[in-house]
Amino acid sequence: MLKKKEAVFFTFFLFFLFITQACYARSTPDFVKAHSILLEERERIKVFEDGTYLDSDEIFIKVLDKKGIRQNQVQHFYINRNYSRFEIKLLELIKPDGKKISIDWKKNARFTNPAKSSRMNIFDPNQQVLNVFIPGLSKGDTIHYIIEVNNFKPMITGHFFGRAIFQQPFPVKSIELSISIPKNKELYTLIKNRAKGSQIEFQKYISRNNTVYKWKVKNVPELVPEPSTIPMERVAMRLLFSTLKSWSQVSKWYFDLVEPKLKINDAIKEKVKELISGKKSERDILSAIFFFVAKKIRYMGIIEESKRPGFEPHDVTLTFSRRYGVCRDKAALLVAMLRVAGFKAYPVIIKTGGKLDKEIPVPYFNHAIVAVIPKGDRKIIFLDPTSETSRQFLPDYEQDSSCLLAMPTGSNLILTPVKDPDRNLFFMKIKSTINDFGQFESEIKIVTSQFIDTAFRSILMPRSKDDQERFLKRFLLKRRPDLEIKELKWTNPSDTKRPFEIYYKVYSERFILPTGFIYPISFSKNLGLLDSWLISKGSTLKRKFPLKLKYTFKTVVEEDLELDVDYKSVRLPRFKEIKNRFMDYGTYLSLTKNGLKIRRIFTNRALELPVIFYDDLLSIQEEVLKTQFVPLVLTR
Repeated sequence: MLKKKEAVFFTFFLFFLFITQACYARSTPDFVKAHSILLEERERIKVFEDGTYLDSDEIFIKVLDKKGIRQNQVQHFYINRNYSRFEIKLLELIKPDGKKISIDWKKNARFTNPAKSSRMNIFDPNQQVLNVFIPGLSKGDTIHYIIEVNNFKPMITGHFFGRAIFQQPFPVKSIELSISIPKNKELYTLIKNRAKGSQIEFQKYISRNNTVYKWKVKNVPELVPEPSTIPMERVAMRLLFSTLKSWSQVSKWYFDLVEPKLKINDAIKEKVKELISGKKSERDILSAIFFFVAKKIRYMGIIEESKRPGFEPHDVTLTFSRRYGVCRDKAALLVAMLRVAGFKAYPVIIKTGGKLDKEIPVPYFNHAIVAVIPKGDRKIIFLDPTSETSRQFLPDYEQDSSCLLAMPTGSNLILTPVKDPDRNLFFMKIKSTINDFGQFESEIKIVTSQFIDTAFRSILMPRSKDDQERFLKRFLLKRRPDLEIKELKWTNPSDTKRPFEIYYKVYSERFILPTGFIYPISFSKNLGLLDSWLISKGSTLKRKFPLKLKYTFKTVVEEDLELDVDYKSVRLPRFKEIKNRFMDYGTYLSLTKNGLKIRRIFTNRALELPVIFYDDLLSIQEEVLKTQFVPLVLTR
């Protein structure tokens, strides 16, 4: 039992601890390892009958050290004037002594275009990022701001949806979110990936003519990012909310939005007739129309739509006549032309390179493509006519992505198919000879297909012939800088009618080391185009989240090594074979009459590698390293 003086002291200590944690100007000992903390967020959303809403968000961010200052020196606010009006109502610093310093945000603000829009070559003056510099920010300061958003135009009339990310790359002390919605509307909600140690309180009650949904979230641990991981929004604790009951509703909405734009004219009919003339197979007809839209309709990212910017295509007759458009314009035109040719074609909205949560419809799509439903039970064919250089219907970066077909009866959220790795092939055939003087000569041919083919073309096409040669020499000598290229040929990257191929010869005056060691070309670290890039993703000993790999592919290296050498025996190294349902790797050696045959294969079938298979990738790293240092040994 505590003595009286000790009890008084202990009571005072608890009171002091409570005060220091409750006051923004004091330290927060429970998060001493963090660089900054979201101390408190209070967000209030009032939704109206037509789906418009008012959003008021008040935030307190405490900065703990120099890194926290760097991370918070500039606050970023995404603004889409097509749908909403944005205003900063208050911006101030609260110093450790409690002093408040007001910041004139207009004098410290700069507008930029969203990075993603710039990468996609889209210009929309109504979509901007407001970057606000926080002058005088120091260790221990708390950034306090209030923003208001008036969403005056709903994406889908009468509906409201969104996602609240409760877990961040910094600790969260307290978030309070309330959504007030007309009581005749139902709000479907779900919390996913609840963080260990966090506390959540939920209330639902009627206030006048509205139903209020209220969440209080406390003590959410920081989410520590990992290199090359899947998007944090898919692993963080998050709240999904939507008045849409099913994805089918979104599908019907997009069908109703796009279908009136698909009315064709005689010029489009005549062009389709011209394109498919003499074509007999379904594939040839599909290809003829696809490549016309991909190559002859320029991709130009100028936003001009008025009804639903970002989703609404122009009339296909306009896109066809002026020969340019953004993704949804090209997709709509391709749908219209394919229908003229007799295909069951539909517009598709897609989350490029990502997945949406299936449980609650939150339609955060960012691109438009096309789907063709073939006759019989064959799989859906997806086509993206955006790329002007691709030889394939769907780019690899759009595999395994959430998408929705716009159909009159509605459709469910599905994933685009993952490509068979054999179709993204890098095949290297090597014929090598070593003579008794140790001189080495080799003829090498590289054949590529699909994505790897497209990658080479995209790199080489903008370059001059001399620059193409310099690039290829650097690429090839990366594998063996000790060799000399004697001859180099490659196919014209602009000629998409044939696979991209490289042919070259290499030479070495002294290939056998005095010890009798030989390091064949096929033992090189860098094999295909993507191998080293993917294998280097194994950069940590352990992982908590799946590894994002992006591409499926297969690399095959075959070397016939003729030993025109007087030798007694050859010792072959042993390599481990690694196989699971996502990856295969192996180096196989066998003696022949004139030397030996080497076959090296690396197959990646994974776009996302689960954590339980991560150790296999580390084993592949070890084996790749081993091939560089474990030679063939000739005994003479």
